[in-house]
This record gives sequence, structure tokens and C-alpha cells, in this order.
Amino acid sequence: MMNSNVVETNLDHRRGQTVDYTVERLREAILAGRVVPGQRLIANDLTEELGIGRGSVREAFRRLAAEGLVELVPNRGAVVRRLSRKQVRDLFQIRVNLEGLGARLAAEHIREGDNRTRFASVWETVRPKHAPQPWHLFIQQNRLYHRTIVALSGNDQLAELIENLQLPLVMFQVGQVMQPENAEQSHRDHAAVAEAILAGDPDGAERAMRAHVQGAAEWILRLPDSAFRSRRDPTQLL
Repeated sequence: MMNSNVVETNLDHRRGQTVDYTVERLREAILAGRVVPGQRLIANDLTEELGIGRGSVREAFRRLAAEGLVELVPNRGAVVRRLSRKQVRDLFQIRVNLEGLGARLAAEHIREGDNRTRFASVWETVRPKHAPQPWHLFIQQNRLYHRTIVALSGNDQLAELIENLQLPLVMFQVGQVMQPENAEQSHRDHAAVAEAILAGDPDGAERAMRAHVQGAAEWILRLPDSAFRSRRDPTQLL
């Protein structure tokens, strides 16, 4: 007869794998913009779609809430996090310093290993083409560009800190009201940052990245209140 502790351990292991899978699927959907800030995640739909139990779904929601991607709201369940104007302002105050440091370190390390080849390849992929981009593609490429720079910094803790800011949520929240001139300015900023990094110019790279992030914050924070979570929103944290 099999030991009951072994059976329970195996069941817990399989359930843990199921929860991990569910978290990964939902995280990917949120960061790819397939579910958007303010959208409710329906547990019953997920149990049917993924073929998993409600307990696994609830645990996945709790993990995503701990990551800052969703909020658990009484009587509403899990809702993809939607940020207030103050929360966006606070995040960009942090981001301007962290990403400025990332660009500086990337420039310092650009001549090491295959860093130049890696960055040049990504820059060729995301650099502006003649045709306007759909906003969701712009956001995906923007994320790739910024993540690559931070990866080149060689500082794993910095990369983790920036990832934990969940900045794609901000971009998907405001992306649909992005104007062509905003995207064009972002492309010009990216070019200035790329030029400094490829030249191995730490001061120039940090200066260009800080200006880019600060400029993005300014146009986002000029948006009307409808672009942000209001105080009356039941998902608003106290």
C-alpha cells in the first residue's frame, strides 16, 4: 500500500505545476495586452478554458496580486490592475532613475562579449519604419527595447526591480489614446539612447534615457482623468 504522505505530496506537486501554468498563461495575456487594465478575470471561464480547478485559479489570482498585476476586489474577484494618476506619477519617478542607470551600465558594457551584436539586432528590429505601427505592436517593441538595455547592464537586481514595476500595465492603460506624435517622439528618443549606448558613452546614454522617460511621463500625466483609475473606482486601493 502506498504511503498516504507520498500520495499527498504527489497531488500537491501536480497542483503546484497547474498553478504555475495558470499564472504564466495569465501573466502572458496581461503583458501582451490580450486582457487590459480594469478587466475582470472570470474564474469560471478560466476553469473551463484551461481545464483546471477553482482552487488553482484562486491561488493563481493570489500570486498575480502579489506581483502587482491584478487586484482582488470584494464581490468582484480578480481585476487586472488599473493605476491612478498618482500611482503612475510615482512609478515614473522611480523609473527615470532606474532606467537611467540601466542605460549607463549598458553603455559601459557594450563592448563586452556579444553585447553590441545583441543590442544592434534588437535595435534593427524595433527602430522606426516608414509605416505607422499599431499601438499594441509599438508597446511590445518598446518593452523589448527597454528590457534589452537593462539586460545588457549586467545588473540582475536592477532588472528585477524594473520588471516589478509592471510598466507594461501603464502603457496598455494609455496606449489606445497614444497619438502619432507621441510614438514619433519616443522613436527619436530611442535613437538618441541607442546612439549613445553603441558609442560606449555612459553619460550620454543616461542623460538620453532620463529625458526619454521623463518626457513619456509628462505626456501621460497630461491625459484626462478618464485615462486613469478614479477615486470612485471600487478597485481603488485605500
